[in-house]
Amino acid sequence: MKKTVLIVLAFGVISIGLTWIWNEWARAGYAQLLDTVAPPIYELIGFGDARVGTRRERYINFVPFVSLVLVTPGLTLRRRTIGLALGIFFIFVSHLSLNLTELLQPGRFSLPIVSSIVSDALPFLAWIVIAYPVLKKFLVTATEPDPTENGKDF
Repeated sequence: MKKTVLIVLAFGVISIGLTWIWNEWARAGYAQLLDTVAPPIYELIGFGDARVGTRRERYINFVPFVSLVLVTPGLTLRRRTIGLALGIFFIFVSHLSLNLTELLQPGRFSLPIVSSIVSDALPFLAWIVIAYPVLKKFLVTATEPDPTENGKDF
């Protein structure tokens, strides 16, 4: 129980810290990165008229992903490092894709609801893939019957 509380507290502290960093300077840096990298990518795949980063408030979804990967106990350093790198890249690609969904509703300055839901869920799905070995052990032990109960339901 004490370990669970510490993990939840660590998640909260890391999330608050990363959110502060994001709001103070990382959002602007990420916007510059997208403004530089996205147009040539969109040109290459035939979407040269796509707007870049008009929905930047959605880009904060890096925060829960990084926080979850950092606090997940039992991940090897290699899995944690590779998972962070691949997950961040995957989320970056999803942000490029998210911008393209605005083309589905020309003239409107909002994202389609399905795209928004997928964007919000993506960091958690990426974390599940990275943390799968740990989560699998947790789920297996959580579903095993307690030997002290001797088959009693209550």
